[in-house]
Amino acid sequence: MKSSLLNVQRALGALVVLALLVTIIPAVTAAAPPAQSPVVYYVRYGDTLFSIAQRFGTTVPALMAANGLTSYYIYAGQRLVIPPMPVPSPVPPYTCKYTVQYRDTIYSIAYRYKVPWYALMQANYLYSPYVYVGMQLNVPCLTPAPTPFPTHTVQATDNLFRLAIKYETSVYAIALVNGIVNPNLIYIGQTLVIPYPGTVKWPPVPTITPTLFPFTPGLLTPTPTRTPTATATQSGGTPRVVIMQGALFLPNTITINRGETVQWKNQDAINHTVTSGVPGSITSLFRSGPIAPNETFQFTFQNAGVYPYFSELDQNMTGSVTVQ
Repeated sequence: MKSSLLNVQRALGALVVLALLVTIIPAVTAAAPPAQSPVVYYVRYGDTLFSIAQRFGTTVPALMAANGLTSYYIYAGQRLVIPPMPVPSPVPPYTCKYTVQYRDTIYSIAYRYKVPWYALMQANYLYSPYVYVGMQLNVPCLTPAPTPFPTHTVQATDNLFRLAIKYETSVYAIALVNGIVNPNLIYIGQTLVIPYPGTVKWPPVPTITPTLFPFTPGLLTPTPTRTPTATATQSGGTPRVVIMQGALFLPNTITINRGETVQWKNQDAINHTVTSGVPGSITSLFRSGPIAPNETFQFTFQNAGVYPYFSELDQNMTGSVTVQ
């Protein structure tokens, strides 16, 4: 009797445990669903980022961002993480046609129609950005239709940098669209397409006020301070010669008698002057003006005294004449 009662108690205990398990297990499995692993794809020969994006319903920029890519280059066997399918953004339907013109690019067409360039490629099943003249592209229907980029005829004072500032674009964009290999080589009369006008804000160009060369002949006001005077003559016997060479007067000092003539001869490759006085205080005795290479200037001294002189084009170039 006792054994049968014990068996009944054991059976009831097993039933209670089984009921508890039935109630607990569904709750546990519902609370912890299996985690989904990210989709990984290994690049095959012939794949491109565009073909992979089409296959998995994503975009090329999303693929590049998910994998830290900085270029479109991929290789067979490369491991790529496939990002989740992006939420499609509303875009106008690509139900109109556009005929590719000379100097058009997929980027310039997308810019004019206000759509991403990769979306324009996907709408036309393009595997590369290459387009050719006469090609028909599916584009959004915009009213009014986008106008072409402006053109500019090169003038004598033009260069690509000035044109980029004028039209608020970049030198690189102008060179790329117009097929210019060397941005420094454009010619007068050349017609250039100006891409993406108004997209680059250049800093204002400062206004530069030109300053005059401080030693330009004719700018200094003569201020005679000496009492001796002399008169220049066309002849005065055989002149004493002073050579202007290496930014020096050779000889630096010279002694002559009254009535003698001194001739300065320029043997440098640049102009010089011979002006009586000292830098900052010239006199009215003589002033040659610019003396070109191999040219001369001479002056006859009539009165005794010491006459300093210098070159207005190089104030370190000084000399003196002593008249006995």
